[in-house]
Amino acid sequence: MRYVFQISLAITVLLSQGCGEKAEPVEKWVDLSGWKEVYYHYPANAQGLGDWELSHNNQWATQKINGDPTILVSDIDITETTVEGSWLMKRNNDDDFVGFVFAYQDPGHFYLLDWKKATQKIPAGGLAKQGISIKIAAADYSGPDSGKLKASQPFDGKDLWNTEGTEGKVTLLYYEDIEGWAFEKEYGFILNFYSGSFTVTIKDGERTIFSKKFKDSTYKNGKFGFYNFSQAPVVYKGFKTITLVPPQQFPWWIVIAAMALLLVAYAVLKKRRMKGGKSTLDS
Repeated sequence: MRYVFQISLAITVLLSQGCGEKAEPVEKWVDLSGWKEVYYHYPANAQGLGDWELSHNNQWATQKINGDPTILVSDIDITETTVEGSWLMKRNNDDDFVGFVFAYQDPGHFYLLDWKKATQKIPAGGLAKQGISIKIAAADYSGPDSGKLKASQPFDGKDLWNTEGTEGKVTLLYYEDIEGWAFEKEYGFILNFYSGSFTVTIKDGERTIFSKKFKDSTYKNGKFGFYNFSQAPVVYKGFKTITLVPPQQFPWWIVIAAMALLLVAYAVLKKRRMKGGKSTLDS
């Protein structure tokens, strides 16, 4: 019996060397070449469609047109993932929206973070307040997943402009009256997205200017996208994803099967020796 015990003890010691391993973060710089453009069209505003341009080995995207809302949406799901990146607003005379979407399902369903430089009220859109807004877009939609959408579908001129959103289409989850963004300054952001919760942090260099954790289960998975509404040129760059990869699981069933076989072999051997009149097995 002592041999079975010694073998079991050796297996246990060996297995303990691989226990307690933690999930390892895997960083990946984002190639934007597979991302798709989504263009909303508001005829009443007459601003025109956006224009995304890739550069720096497809790792930077620049929105060149001061136009209607537009999204450059990823080709990957970001569930259980951290996304990092930055915005750089090149100088002009405008004061509108930059941001990103996440848990993107289709052009009518996603979370939206937008950042307005200055408060502005327009007749066709309502009141857009200076600061950060987190919104839930949930508008009926049955068209294509990307490309040039039909005019005023699924949103019209006020739905994505108005800070308070619009009933049945856009719900304001959170608003904070932080400082407006500045020209020629690079702002970094960090999005941690998990099923049922997410955290957003925005930084000006080492200074944190916005950080908030949210619990919401409207969308539990989905894609990420750069967002722009009536602000150009804006450079979106430095993007990478960080995903926690769990350690490889040890095949415990093999250990259990091996130990069971040892016990069976021991029982059979002991029975045979007892039948033969021997009693030295355990000596």
